[in-house]
Amino acid sequence: MSDKVKFDPGMGEYVVNFNEYINSVYSKLMSLMTIHQKRAGFKIYVNKIFDYMKNNISFYMGCLLWAYYLSTNFKDNPKEIEGNPFCNMSDEEVKKYDYLMQISFMENYFDNFERDSLYYTGKKIEIPSKWKNVLKQYGELLTLNKGFVSTKTTSDIVLPEMLKNMKIDINIEDLINKAILNKSLDTLIDVDVLG
Repeated sequence: MSDKVKFDPGMGEYVVNFNEYINSVYSKLMSLMTIHQKRAGFKIYVNKIFDYMKNNISFYMGCLLWAYYLSTNFKDNPKEIEGNPFCNMSDEEVKKYDYLMQISFMENYFDNFERDSLYYTGKKIEIPSKWKNVLKQYGELLTLNKGFVSTKTTSDIVLPEMLKNMKIDINIEDLINKAILNKSLDTLIDVDVLG
């Protein structure tokens, strides 16, 4: 058995740069001249925007589950974490590192999405409350661990209060490996641990 565990078991390659995608979509929409064109344009993107949000929320849920797995499974026998890209940052990079940027952007976009989908499509599309809770817990995980810049072993991981005292009775490693194998993280959002 290895004395090391992976920082990312393979989920990271399925994350979408949501900020970049949304900025691109809205840039295209704003270049359209009439409201009719903008409505037609938004209708083209609305499902993909929703899918990308779900994908990234699923990734954040996977990160919460993985942090829980690493923290609880190796509590009595801490292991070195390999592949943490944030541990190798220079002091200058750490100063510039805004580890909450992506989730802050998405959190702020939730209200815009609900408003814009109603305005441009005439349909009310609500962001599931579970997504908001996952985002909140993931933000707390990042904050407690200061963006993982000093996370070298499983004992360095600090869990959000909500996860700390939970007993999760699923095989997290199998669940995550299955999601990676299927090249879709969506199944991770269905795990009912955060309500």
